[in-house]
Amino acid sequence: MKRERGFSLIEILIVVTVLGVIAAIAIPGLRRARQSAHSAAAVQGLRTITTAQILYREKYRIYGTLAQLAPEGTLDPALASGDKSRYFFTIALLSGGANFNSNATPQEEPARMKHFFVDDTCVIRFNEGAPADASSPPIPK
Repeated sequence: MKRERGFSLIEILIVVTVLGVIAAIAIPGLRRARQSAHSAAAVQGLRTITTAQILYREKYRIYGTLAQLAPEGTLDPALASGDKSRYFFTIALLSGGANFNSNATPQEEPARMKHFFVDDTCVIRFNEGAPADASSPPIPK
């Protein structure tokens, strides 16, 4: 009688179990890395908005909205639309354009992700799970 080659059912089950354990360990780390990348992109977006606001204020003596900053060439099209790296960006003008504040709000899982805020002081602040404001702690350096 000829002996058949191949894997037994037990061997296949062991391999599947090992792969399941590896996936259970790796997926949360991958998710955290992805969230960190999106948060870093949001902070960079707020830095770009702050720089654009400073340049706009030098030219027009007031701060501008996203729509006003976009034609100046200081914002990329995605950021100018207010939707970049899974974050929504908004700008609010205060005192007739004498002051501004900008928020970056996560599109996915806002109750777990970091929210960011910057105003004309140019200090980027964050809050985890809720909108950030001027009283939130600054991002770590």
